[in-house]
Order: sequence, then structure tokens, then C-alpha cells
Amino acid sequence: SNASLYASSTDTEFEHGTGRRPLTLHICNAPVPIYACLAIASVAMPLAIAANWYDSRFGKAGMSVATMPSKRGDTSSFFISHQSAPLAVQPKYNVTENYFLSDFIPVPNITAKAEDWPALFCWLIMQTVDHNPLGWSEEKLVKHQLLRGIGIFGCNDWAVMTDVLLALNRWGNRGFPMIPGGKPNPWVDMASWAIGDTQAQKGAQTNPLNSNVFRTAWHALKGSEQLQTHDWVVKVDPDAVWFPERLRAHLKMYMPGHGNGGDNVFLKNCQKFNTMQGPIEVISKKAALTVAEHIDSCGGVYGSGEDQFIVHCMQQLGISGLMEQTLLNDLYCDGYSNCKDRWRVAFHPHKSPSEFNQCYSDSLLAETQNGGR
Repeated sequence: SNASLYASSTDTEFEHGTGRRPLTLHICNAPVPIYACLAIASVAMPLAIAANWYDSRFGKAGMSVATMPSKRGDTSSFFISHQSAPLAVQPKYNVTENYFLSDFIPVPNITAKAEDWPALFCWLIMQTVDHNPLGWSEEKLVKHQLLRGIGIFGCNDWAVMTDVLLALNRWGNRGFPMIPGGKPNPWVDMASWAIGDTQAQKGAQTNPLNSNVFRTAWHALKGSEQLQTHDWVVKVDPDAVWFPERLRAHLKMYMPGHGNGGDNVFLKNCQKFNTMQGPIEVISKKAALTVAEHIDSCGGVYGSGEDQFIVHCMQQLGISGLMEQTLLNDLYCDGYSNCKDRWRVAFHPHKSPSEFNQCYSDSLLAETQNGGR
């Protein structure tokens, strides 16, 4: 039971931050009823964690354990309680105990990117350890990017969408831990956006028929009000290596509006199929607002992959596709993988942290040696 976490010992230790300094709480030293002990702990633990987080963030550590709340607010609990998607089956282990036994990880200060222009809101859907065979690989990839402040974490703001509510600034035996009770503390938890079931059925050649999942994600985007405050919306796959600063340069150089988001366009990234492939989907603010408002009226939802569905939806809504042939190197489109490209924005797929890191380093080295483009 959850009570065992608090009643089994008078000292509860948490390994905290980069210095791994233990935080010790002395509770229930007196012989009090268990319900009284739990009541005390429910108040004492969040306060102590918040105080220790504050000390780690502004003290000698130099890195934030938890990031300051973004403009998202407490949207995670909003989405999981208001969306129609069914929730994943709850795990059988003690969620509260697993949460507190999961260490804080040293998240860098990623709020410094908030003023970069054009403003990018970036998001991905991450499968989770408890509910999908791909959970471990995707959680490790997202953790790798988070710790380095790259990928979506180099955007002005971002969202990691999951089936259940996770604390992205903690890591334990089950990856990112679930947040007990679905109520994140914005001063302690860096929360994912929980949108319900993210598992997709399989179609011909095992293509994921995940359009319904992504339609739910677009409902979440609309409800977050993030679309209005950013110039471009970027959806990526967890295994896509990409560079937000390069994307900004491309948008300024190639777009009719030079990156201001007023163009009613999405970017095609695969010449072979003359379409937009799912590893990176770049949509202007104007187009994204239209999609969010009318996505339920789009046909072709059932039996299609997400990228096919969103492209057909935008075409139905009168949104133009603009080919940007240097946006993506995709093995499934190009037939080859070449990370030693200093100008390409994204590279896919790279499914392990080591492979991901090698591709990122190769492209960054090529950029450094050749002075950008």
C-alpha cells in the first residue's frame, strides 16, 4: 500500500540533483495512527522536495532539477481528464513508491530558448515503458535529448505527449515515473501531457494506423492555446535527430513570409513521394490553427497513418504544401542515411541513444568544419 512508503521507516531518503545529496525527512517518530502519519507526510514531502529543488536550482549545483513552469500551465491533468481517448491500464506496482524512489535528473536550463525567432512549438508522442514494447527505447531517446537540451527541448516551448502523466525530470527502474494521482506540482514536476491511449493498430506492412491518436493530440494542442503564441508548430518522432536552429534558418530563407508563420503552408520533405513524412512535420501558425479548429471534419481518419492523414486533412482545408528538399534525410524516403550533412535539418531513423548521438555529432561536426551551409 502507499502507506508503507511513509510508515516503514522514520527516515525517507531521496537522491537529489547532480550532487546526489540525500534529502531526509523525519516523520511519524511518535506513535500516531497511520492516517495521521499520511496526512503529515502529504504536506511535509512536497514542501521539502520543493525547498530542496529551490536550493539545487539556485545554489551551487548550477543546473535545475526541475524547470520553471512554462506557459503550458497545468495542462497535463486537463488533457487526461477531458479527452475522449481511453486511458492505458494502470500498473500493478506502487506508483507513489516508484515516483519517490526515482532520482531527479540534471535537466539543463532550457527556458533560455524562449525568445528565439521564429518561435517554434515542438512536440512528440512518446510510448511509455509500462504500456508499449517501444516504451524503453523511446523513453531513453527522449531522456537523452532532454539531458542535452536538444531536439524539441531546443524549441521555444515543447510538449512530450504520453498515455499517462509522467515526471520527465525523474528517472528510475521504470524509466520516467508516473506522477501519483495525476496531479503534477508545477514547481517540482516537469510533466508530460497525458492524452490517453497512444497505441496504434497495425496495417499493411505493419504501418501504424495512428491517425486517431494524433487527432487526440491535436485536440490537446488546441486546448493548450500554444498555437496562437508561436510562429510554427513542429511535430517530430522520438528517433529523429534534428536541429531547431537550422529549421529557423531554413524558414527565414525559404518561406515567402521569411518565417513569421503567416504563410498558410506545411513543408513537404520527401521528393520521392511528393509529400510530408512523419519524422518531422513543420506547419505554419496559420495552417496549424486551421487544422486544430477543423480536424474533426477531415476525412480519411480510419485505416491511415498519421502523416497521410494530416496531409490529406490540410489539403482538404485548402492549406498548401511547399517542398523543402533539404529538410529531411529519411532512410525510408531517400534509401540512404547520411548524417554528415551540415545543412539538413533532420535525420531519421536513429533508434538508440548511441546511434542518435553519433548522427547528431557527425552533423554538428560537419557544420563546424564547413562554417554552416
